[in-house]
Amino acid sequence: MTDPFTVRVDSLQETALLAAALSLHVCPGMVICLEGQLGAGKTAFVSALGDALGVDAEVRSPTFTLENRYPLRPVAAGGPELLVHSDLYRPGEDARRDLLLSLLEARDEGALIAIEWADPVKDWLTPYLLLTIELAEGTQARRFTLDTVPDGWPAMQELARAWSAIGDEGEDA
Repeated sequence: MTDPFTVRVDSLQETALLAAALSLHVCPGMVICLEGQLGAGKTAFVSALGDALGVDAEVRSPTFTLENRYPLRPVAAGGPELLVHSDLYRPGEDARRDLLLSLLEARDEGALIAIEWADPVKDWLTPYLLLTIELAEGTQARRFTLDTVPDGWPAMQELARAWSAIGDEGEDA
């Protein structure tokens, strides 16, 4: 069983380092569900992840488009070739259902899926990584908690070690 892991970072540069560390472990069909209040940094994290994976375009919030797709330059052979970034904050039930179908299709085709405000659909997308981002004391300080649903992602311990080298770890992080 793998416990959730929490790390605190104090800058966007450290957030980018967390995303870069995660980029080394993504695989086709992986789903990352991002939670956190407005302004917590969900889109900033996905943007940094996209940068680490070779997205050439600016990764923008999909709040009004609901879904943005970005071709990737895979970090490793066999890595995902597409990043699908979605936001379920605003859409109603019908739009969520349509978006879920699109996400399932993209996942089955091997895309890396990153969903902000994923709560309404995440049970349909297991297994997934759950990344919770919270504001911490400090202008750009954030607390990142990573968990897996269900437990047992093989790279969790290795990623926890990499993240702990970047930020302050622990529940008080």
